[in-house]
Amino acid sequence: MTAKGGMSFSAGASDFGCTNERPSENLVRSMEVSQLATHAVVIGGSLAGMCAARVLSERFDKVTVLERDAVPAGVSDRAGVPQGRHNHGIMIRALREYEWLFPKFERLMLERSANYDDPNWDFARLTPDGWLPRFRSGMRTVWVSRAMIEAAVRDLFREIPNATTIERSQVIGLTARAVAGRLTCTGVETPAGPIHADLVVDASGASSHAPEWFRRLGVDPPRETVVDPDAGYASRWFKGPDSQRWPRDWWWHTIAIVRCPGQRFEAIFGRKENARWHLTIAGFNGDYPPTKEDEFMALLPKLRSPVMAEMAKLMEPDSPVYAFRRMDNRWRHYESWGARPAGFIAVGDAVCVTNPVYAFGISKAAVAARILRDCLERHGPTGAFESSFFSRLARFNRDPWRISIALDLRFPFTRGEQPPSLRLFNWYFAQVSRAAARDASIRNRLDEVMNLLRPASSLFAPRVVARVIAAQASHGLRPSAGVPDGVPHFPPPG
Repeated sequence: MTAKGGMSFSAGASDFGCTNERPSENLVRSMEVSQLATHAVVIGGSLAGMCAARVLSERFDKVTVLERDAVPAGVSDRAGVPQGRHNHGIMIRALREYEWLFPKFERLMLERSANYDDPNWDFARLTPDGWLPRFRSGMRTVWVSRAMIEAAVRDLFREIPNATTIERSQVIGLTARAVAGRLTCTGVETPAGPIHADLVVDASGASSHAPEWFRRLGVDPPRETVVDPDAGYASRWFKGPDSQRWPRDWWWHTIAIVRCPGQRFEAIFGRKENARWHLTIAGFNGDYPPTKEDEFMALLPKLRSPVMAEMAKLMEPDSPVYAFRRMDNRWRHYESWGARPAGFIAVGDAVCVTNPVYAFGISKAAVAARILRDCLERHGPTGAFESSFFSRLARFNRDPWRISIALDLRFPFTRGEQPPSLRLFNWYFAQVSRAAARDASIRNRLDEVMNLLRPASSLFAPRVVARVIAAQASHGLRPSAGVPDGVPHFPPPG
């Protein structure tokens, strides 16, 4: 894949393509684009922003990414990603999409000590119905820190010759004018003055100020749907254990304990890069996990299984306890927004954010860039481009959205509307999840859906429905209040 001007993408350059100064008046003037050039501005240097900018670099003469915060040097947490210190990984769809956008991404991750895992062979999961059986699926995921993922993408993004990231650059509004009777976005406002753009892309995340900016322009923003489980994270890093002390029958690289109805917490503890392990505990209904180090560690033996407490005894804590409290699902319905202006789109969490515990966000950011490229190829950056983009993005977002809210709405404390059609989907999705604990083919299909490789509708295929019904008839599939009788507290030996 090449960018505008025939640039190929590879790792190894030293320049991040970022400046260390705030945008000055001279810089703003230098960014004014002549009538013969085209300029796209991306608000936010997030993964969604860099993916979108990568695609835009093929269509626009100049692409400018305006990042509010300082860009980290190397592998370090970015201030604009408050959930970045918590559990992350590269799911199967995401791995494919980032390799498509940034060739050599996968190789770069492995060179930096990331590891492949088979989600059904290296990952132990205690569900409400017991430990999932272990088998080789042929799938592979990469469990690494968010900081490592962003650093790799930045290192590849910096090589795009017509794209620039300007850090410590705050956008405070949009500029717009009427063109042929339609509101058209013409750029962004910064403290140093306006910056012209032929296209503005909002990639500023869940806390996007675009709704406020549109109100200032006299335009009602798109309606929003919110489903909020009132959940929160607490996480901590550990130095990996001495292999001589690690029991031979502890085969897992990642282990998860999923809460049952009525229980307070669930957790995931997994191997990351550089022989470090990462533990995240999630609490719901305002019952957040503790952030004091002694209380955090004291919680581990109280989980459904004591396995994480025993694992932690063999490791050394390597960080404080980090907290994150915003895990709501929020959809800004740009696809049905009648006042939609020309010259503006939004991507990633600025459009649709799902509870990060379900790990859809990194994949959604990359797939949005693929949709963006397809729409630009079909329509160009004019005409029906924005409408087509938002419609296609909504169709893609529908599955991760429905799955995320289905899992959150299992619990009566979750705030949000649940129409009858969603109740039916939620009920059936729960039956599929329980049947997957005993049927490897259903589990493979469910994993494909959760990795966004297949649509959720594939769970309703006649063969899958028949197997779910058979599992229900055979086992009853009733939700458990705790560890069912006869289920060991530790994963069965491999």
